[in-house]
Amino acid sequence: MELMQWFFMGVLFTLSVFALAYLSMVVSLAWYTWGGLIVGVIAVLFGIGWAGASFLEGYPQSGSMALAIFSGGGLVLMTLTWRFLVAPLLEEHE
Repeated sequence: MELMQWFFMGVLFTLSVFALAYLSMVVSLAWYTWGGLIVGVIAVLFGIGWAGASFLEGYPQSGSMALAIFSGGGLVLMTLTWRFLVAPLLEEHE
């Protein structure tokens, strides 16, 4: 089970790197936009890793709090960054 978690986290990381690389070819973003997207991706992956390790060690409350705080915060950060900084540039590009 633990190996499957790390495999899927590697797949998520690779897909996020490819998505950000594709985005860099489509539009030119400011440094703070890149910072928001990268920190959001890292926070989501950190929360998933923390939750998986906590569940395996028998501390489910810690795992669920990690998902709520780290992964939830990362998703909010990525969503707000995308909505207000990336989406307007993509609309101009089309």
